[in-house]
Parts: sequence; structure tokens; C-alpha cells
Amino acid sequence: MVPPMTHSVAAADHTVEEEEEEEKKVCLPGFTGLVNLGNTCFMNSVIQSLSNTRELRDYFHDQSFESEINYNNPLGTGGRLAIGFAVLLRALWKGTHHAYQPSKLKAIVASKASQFTGYAQHDAQEFMAFLLDGLHEDLNRIQNKPYTETVDSDGRPDEVVAEEAWERHKMRNDSFIVDLFQGQYKSKLVCPMCFKVSITFDPFLYLSVPLPQKQKLLTVFFFAKEPHIKPIKILVSVSKENASATDIFEAVSRNMKVKAGILRLAEVVRNRFHRLFLASQSLDTVSPSDTLFCFEVHSQDLTKERVVELQVQQRLVIPNISINKCAACQKPQQPDEKLRRCTSCYRVAYCNQTCQLNHWSDHKNQCRAENIGFPFIISVPESRLTYSRLTQLLEGYSRYSVNVFQPPFQPGRISPEPPPSKMDSTQPSAGSNPSSETGDGKLPSEVQERDFRPVPRPHITSSVSEPLLTSAFSKGTNLPGRERESIHSYDSGFSELRPESQEHLGCEKETSYEKAPKPEAAVPGYQQPSASVRFHTPQFYIKLIDPSNKEQKMEDKGDAPLELPDNASLAMVWKNNERQKEYVLVESKELEYVEDPSSANEAAKAGYFTLEQCLNLFTKPEVLAPEEAWYCPKCKQHREASKQLMLWWLPNVLIIQLKRFSFRNFIWRDKINDMVEFPIRNLDLSKFCIGQKDDRQPPVYDLYAVINHYGGMIGGHYTAYARLPNDKNSQRSDVGWRLFDDSTVTTVDESHVVARHAYVLFYRRRNSPVVRPSRTRGAARGAECTAEADGAASQASSQAARGAGVDPEDAPQLTPDSVSGLFSRPATEHCAPAYGNVEEVD
Repeated sequence: MVPPMTHSVAAADHTVEEEEEEEKKVCLPGFTGLVNLGNTCFMNSVIQSLSNTRELRDYFHDQSFESEINYNNPLGTGGRLAIGFAVLLRALWKGTHHAYQPSKLKAIVASKASQFTGYAQHDAQEFMAFLLDGLHEDLNRIQNKPYTETVDSDGRPDEVVAEEAWERHKMRNDSFIVDLFQGQYKSKLVCPMCFKVSITFDPFLYLSVPLPQKQKLLTVFFFAKEPHIKPIKILVSVSKENASATDIFEAVSRNMKVKAGILRLAEVVRNRFHRLFLASQSLDTVSPSDTLFCFEVHSQDLTKERVVELQVQQRLVIPNISINKCAACQKPQQPDEKLRRCTSCYRVAYCNQTCQLNHWSDHKNQCRAENIGFPFIISVPESRLTYSRLTQLLEGYSRYSVNVFQPPFQPGRISPEPPPSKMDSTQPSAGSNPSSETGDGKLPSEVQERDFRPVPRPHITSSVSEPLLTSAFSKGTNLPGRERESIHSYDSGFSELRPESQEHLGCEKETSYEKAPKPEAAVPGYQQPSASVRFHTPQFYIKLIDPSNKEQKMEDKGDAPLELPDNASLAMVWKNNERQKEYVLVESKELEYVEDPSSANEAAKAGYFTLEQCLNLFTKPEVLAPEEAWYCPKCKQHREASKQLMLWWLPNVLIIQLKRFSFRNFIWRDKINDMVEFPIRNLDLSKFCIGQKDDRQPPVYDLYAVINHYGGMIGGHYTAYARLPNDKNSQRSDVGWRLFDDSTVTTVDESHVVARHAYVLFYRRRNSPVVRPSRTRGAARGAECTAEADGAASQASSQAARGAGVDPEDAPQLTPDSVSGLFSRPATEHCAPAYGNVEEVD
């Protein structure tokens, strides 16, 4: 346990006052809270964090600051802020209050900074910056600040320029606050027109590091160019703003070990391709719930020839919907009457041609076949583009999104040959002919060409036949012998049985056509169709859709090469018409896929960053905004130059602000609530510090305080975690971690410190103590300014009382004599300062 801000003394040396003060203790030193005066949690969290800054606490404790108070600095408060802060620190470490009111310190701050007048909510970092700057000016050792100019490099070595810039800075700013908190960074500006390079070195009190942009987690299903590899689910984290398809291509390329240039990205909506993405296309309108497919295609560099890429959509001849009324007159189907379906889409039915004519204007834009399963993209080298190869690829990819059932053969059922179907010939797409509606009462040409057939009724109605609607391509189906023999037994790639264990991700047992002998192929994964595929009758036919959306049924030419127009696509039409001799029952299913283990952590990484990422962004070059344009001395004009900040050397106490608040406009700010992981111990900043490095004192830091912010800009709340580091070893604590929540102070475990609400971080450098000034230092300077201090102190006190409502009688007097009385020096080295004339409120 750390002692209070009093030196330990022998029992014989205790004074009566000290004994009385010891009796007044109500809590352990360091466990005193601060009363919330009204939205002052921002101030309380800053004060508690600074009170646990070991060097600062000890500096005000042993009265070293008395001899350094600058009463004449017009930028300071004449010492009032330094004295008020010292009084407050002593109250926090005496242990005589459960909670202390910081009203006097607030009044002193408000007298100098009017924005802190009243009880509105403020930013903790802004208050901290003002408080430290005010303490610096009150304790500035420079009485008369000389005029200095900014030092530019002009081609000189960085070491020389940095040293000169720091010396000039110290000519105007020299205090214990500078010694403890300030570092130096290198600023590099490059003109985009004349390439003039300007290098300057500037001090900093804290680092304000940006956070990576908000992330969103997208789910992408990867399809390899080999159809026997099951789709792979990949989680990709991209920025919510300014992300492009390139980000997904790069993520898939890393995970799947494929080149980004042979990937195609598409969004699927309602079993159709909604849009295809170019590499530079924005992802701002893509939400995490959207379905994204990424397809690998063959590379022309490997095939040494043109590669044909085809989009494929799956359809049904007759949709899986029941129709029981006329689409035009809404008349229900009667037992003795049969409705007739539109033979183009089979999705609506009519009483007669009159109803169809009346309904055509409403239906023509929706007259299209029903898609089923998911679409996909295939790629084939031009010399191997055959109908057999297309059939093989389509069967292979479609099995992951549809179930195909072969109904059992029923003896005695007569299935007439279907009449020549006009829908297999060239047809314009729905709504492509705006003049299809006629005003003379005649049927539009599209309607006149339609063939009206009775609505087919399901013929499989018995209880015996219903269980037989199992997959015709499943192995080991439990059926009676005769029915099982009637089911087609060939394997067309629809096997539902998968091996439980796979040698590598996405691979499964080869189907029969994959086991067939394969010739030497120039393209990995390309296979010749086997006899089982070549000679069986497929359950679908293929339609070619040209760029004008005209469709034509493709002729099965076997292994003969095909010539397809550019930008064509395919429709895989499943033969589910029960009026035909051979038909199948097809239904959509959830996409079959396997998880990608390498992207399993992406879900946790979405909205999760590290402090190292933030520091990388801080040191990353950026282009200045127009309103921040830099005046180029060579061009003699303002330029939107490239700017880069680099850390030259780091202070002993490093304060890092996480820029969680970003400005939308002049009156509105957003908050980033993402988690930022930061180390509690051993923060090594060697790679970020580019200045002269001292191997004896590397820039390794340990965390000792955190300011947290909860909520948004309206109704937010600040708390602080803090520990008091050991004087000799910053890894050890004299007082462990505590949570400061205004008046309440509780002990917490170290594991609670790193949280997503962290806003300002306080780090202490290892093995680099700051030498505090001796008590006699500045005594001569204090004697010289005694006469001037009386008048300046009186004037500052009266001004503060007028500006912030502070009672001059209650405020600490500012004359050297009164300061000496306030911090009276005891006879021995181990006596406590007597803050006798300061009123303490519990």
C-alpha cells in the first residue's frame, strides 16, 4: 500500500496535527473519488489519471513546484492553477475524504477558458490538453520569451535540424510538464507540382491517432473452376466506406491461394445475378446480408487461347406453384372446366384467350420462367467448348443448390410425346416488344403463338408412391427391389453422400465422370466427359441467351466444338414437365458449402483493431484537404501537398488519444465504438521512433491509466482506470488498478482495463526517470520577482473572481509568502506539507 502524500516519520516526530489527520482517515490513499458537479465526469476522469502519474504526483507532493511558479507569465494564471492542482492532489492522496469536490479547480480553469464555464458536457481530451498547457505556463521557467522562427531543413541532416528545433522550442517553453510529457515528431511535406520537400520538427504533448475506418463483414462463397470442389464460405472484412471489389479479390486470393486476376464477383438476388462487380467498383451499397459469389475462371496465360466465360441460370419448365384461378378474371377453377397455362412461363393460367388478352398488358413484363437454385459462372477454353463439356460443368455446379428426384416408373401410364414446343424456338424476352399490345381487338403476336395446354394434375398421389420421391442419384436408397431397379442408377454428379473426412478443403469423392481416364490437359482441372455422361439422357436442356435476350435451345452436338457469341449466357432448363416421357422433380435447397478455417477469425476482427494499426495510420502519408493547403515557397501558391508525420523521439510519459470522434459537419460528430486492442505492458515503439536511439533506454512503455467514454456525443459518460506505478519499476504497482467513476472508487482486475470504451491511454516509459528540480532551485528567481508577484497575483485573483464566480477570500493567495505558508517546509525532510488555509469539502 502506498503511503499518503506525507512523508513517513517516526512516532516520536509526529506532530499533533498529523495525529489528528491520521484519525480523520476514512479510506485508503488513492481511493478518494471526485464529486460530479454537473456533467463534470470528463474533468474527474482526467484529474484521476494525472493524479496517478507518478512523477507528476511526486513533483507536486515534495513541493518542488513552489520555486518554479511563474507569476508574470501572461499565458498562465499567475500560479493559481498550479496551486489549486497541488491542493487537489493532496486531498486525493490523504485518505480523509470518500469524495472531494473539485469546484475550485474548475473555477480557476473556467476563468482562463470560458468554454469550461457552466456545466455542459465537454471532451476529456480537450480538457486534459488545456489543463496540462495551463500547468506548463504556470510553471514555465522562461520569464521573457524570445522571438523564434520555425526551423526548416534546407537539405541539412535531420539530426541537426531536430536538435536546433528543440533548442528553439526550449527557449520559450521550459517546464517540468515539457520534461515529462512532450516529445518531438518529424513533419514532411511534398509539393505535388514542383516536388519541393519541406521537413520540420515540432513538439507534441500527446499523440492523436486515427482509427481504421468502420468495418463490415461480408460473406463470400468461393467457387473453384473445378466443379467437384464444393463451394467454400469465406468471411471478408472490408471498410464501410471507400471499399471496392478489389478488397474482396485480394482477401479471396490470400485465403484460396489463387490469383486475383482470375476471380469474378457477383451478387445474387432471388436466384439470379443482380450485378457483376468490376475490380474498381465500390462496395458501399453492399450490406453484410447480401449474397456474394466469387468464381475462379481459367487463365488465358495458362491455356494460351481464348477462354469463354458463361453465366448460367437454372430454370424449371413448369414452376412449382399450384394454380386454382384465372389470372385475369380471378374465377376459381371449376371441376368440369380446365384452366390453361401460359406456355411461355407456366406461372399463370386463364379461362380462355379473351382472359389472356385482357391480362397481357399486366403480365408481359413478368412473363419469364421461374429460376431455381443459384446461378453460377463457368469458364471453358475455346478449343474445348463442346455440348458434352457444358453438360458436365452444369451438372457439377448445379448439384450444390438443387435437389433432383427421379419419380418411379409406373407401368400402364401413357406419356404422349410432347408436341413441338414453340418456346424452344427463338423468343423475345418479356416486355421486349413495346408494340405487342394492339388496339384492334386481335391477340398480340406473342399471345397468338402460345399453345394452351390443360393444367397438369399430379399423378403421384398414392401413399405408396410418395416415399419414392427420393433422390434418383443417391446411393443406397432404401426402396423395394422392383422400384429401386426402376430408378436410374447412373451417377451424374448429384451424389448426396459425401465423405466425412476430406484430405483437403473443398475436395470430395470423385463422381463417375471424374474417375474416367483423363488426357493430359493444358488446364488443371479440365476433364474429358466420360461415357456415363456422354450416352445418358440429361434431365435438362440448355438454352443460349444472346446479348439481346433472345433465347434459343442449343442442339446437342456431343463433342463437336461450339461457336458462341460474345457476352452470351446460358439457361439450364430442368425437364420437370410431367406430361413428357422423362421428367424429374427439382427443388431448390440451401447452398452446400464448407467453411474456410483461415477466415474464421474475420468475424472477430470486424470492428476490432490494434493500437499498432492506429499508429501505422498516424505515420501514413496523406494528402491535405483544400482548406488545409500548404503554401509552397517555391511555387508561391497554396498546394494540396502530401504530408507525413513520423515520431522522432518520445517522452517519458506518453499520452495517446484514440480519435473515436469524427466530424460529419460543423454541428455533428460520429463516434467509432470499435474495439482497439492495446498492450498493458511492453509497448515497444522502436519501429515507429526514427530519431537517434538509445539502446540503454529503448522506447518501451507500460500502461498506467485509461480514460473511457461510454455512449454518444449526447448523454455520454467518462470513467477512468488507473494504477500508481512504482517509482523505480513501472511494471510494478504501489497501488493496483482501480475504477474511478466520479465519487465511486473500486478495485478492478487488470483484465477489465482493455475494453472497447477506451479513449485516452497513459503510458510510462521504462527505466527513464525524470529528474525533479531541487527545492532550492529558482530561489533567487523567486526573490527577484517577489515585488512584481504581489501585484500580478492580486490582479489575477480579482479577475478570476469576476470571470468565474470564485470567492477571492477562499482562493489560495498567490504571493510567494503565502505560498510558502501554504506549503510550509517542515524542520525535517520527512514532514508533510501543511495545506492549512485551504478548505476541503467532503
